[in-house]
Amino acid sequence: MDRTRAGIRQRLRSDSTIRRLMFGALLVAFLLPSAIGVATYASPAAESEGATNAQNVTFVSTQGTSTQSGAGVYAIDTESKDVVWSYTECPDKCFDVDPLSNDTVLFVGKTEARKPWNITNSSTYNWKATHMNWRTGEVIAEFSVPIETHDVDFLGNGQYVVANKVNHDGAESKWVAEAKRQGWIDGNRSTHSHLLYVYDRNRDEIIWEYRFVDHYPRSAGDGYENDYTHVNDVDAVQNGSAFLTSPREFDRVLLINRSTKETEWELGEEDDYDVLHEQHNPVLLSSDPPTVLVADSENDRIVEYQRVGDEWERTWMYASGLDWPRDADRLPNGNTMIADSGNDRVLEVTPNGEVVWEYNISRGPYDIERLRYGDEPQGPPMSEIEGAPTQAVTEDSEESSSLQVAFEEYYFLAGWVLPPGVGTTAFVSLHGALLKMLVWGRYEWRDYRS
Repeated sequence: MDRTRAGIRQRLRSDSTIRRLMFGALLVAFLLPSAIGVATYASPAAESEGATNAQNVTFVSTQGTSTQSGAGVYAIDTESKDVVWSYTECPDKCFDVDPLSNDTVLFVGKTEARKPWNITNSSTYNWKATHMNWRTGEVIAEFSVPIETHDVDFLGNGQYVVANKVNHDGAESKWVAEAKRQGWIDGNRSTHSHLLYVYDRNRDEIIWEYRFVDHYPRSAGDGYENDYTHVNDVDAVQNGSAFLTSPREFDRVLLINRSTKETEWELGEEDDYDVLHEQHNPVLLSSDPPTVLVADSENDRIVEYQRVGDEWERTWMYASGLDWPRDADRLPNGNTMIADSGNDRVLEVTPNGEVVWEYNISRGPYDIERLRYGDEPQGPPMSEIEGAPTQAVTEDSEESSSLQVAFEEYYFLAGWVLPPGVGTTAFVSLHGALLKMLVWGRYEWRDYRS
């Protein structure tokens, strides 16, 4: 047997044609799972003819990636799951989407692929908030927002609140020059960084600001010179007297009084990952007692917390198969809609965790809204739903090994550059293909040298 194996190895060394055929066949075998996955992956279907009359619509925004197209805003007929409208002119970034009426939506994203410092006309600056009649295509309002803005909310009377997560505050650069031209410059700092502000479009000026650095130490979050807040959400609550906001890097949700700019309460604490870990898109379900539903992204779960005295009690959780969820909304019937970003899907679950609606959509769904309920529907807390569980309905999964966690993180990061449809098996197979190419290259190099 040993002689036979030695003979085969000798034959491979001496016969380059046989070796290349074998290497080629194995390479194809390793690449085949990825090719099949990409070819069969279901992207959003083409729009249905005449479907803008649809009333039962679910809006979904997809972030896309910096290396591929895929960002957009989609209106999906909830019952048939047909795409009835889409906006795909944000080629690699699209974030929050808010239905404001039966006919109008507000969304934010990068409308052109060019870098901001390559834009010379402010009317074509590529980060914009767009207020649009989605049924007719009429743009009601459109205005520039800071780079990487994740959320803009309409306050009425031409006013909008913006969550500005810009994380640059330093020496002059191309983008800083562009920011100056856009009027985002402050006399005391080189740029407006990490703040909430209210923009009055009628007056074309900022009329209110909240700077996180004035209330939290520069060492908080990821550090002021880095991604200090990564503030990804802001909602006007309590009749507009306060803002609910999500500085992701702080691992907490804040309720900020609009008049005093003081923090009325905080949910979570920096690096206390048992409560929240880099959350997204919280919703205030009740002010008395304060009850918050939030996508606890890095913990791969949706959680609801209720404030009892000076403490927060977790009153509900859904954590079944989620991968980096970034939005959760409570519907009036008690169900919860979820944007499950890492799994390229959106879904609706009952209080008991039963999935009653699901839709697969690439590329990184970010926000989900049901048209008939408007922006961020404030459905009932679990404590007000008769027969609903009052504690976690889906327990945390068993603790993964460090190797499994590392692989999941590696696969997740690779997903931003891989084409959609490459599953975990195909991803591992790609590494086999890479290894085979390296071995093949070694033999070819040996032949070349000899």
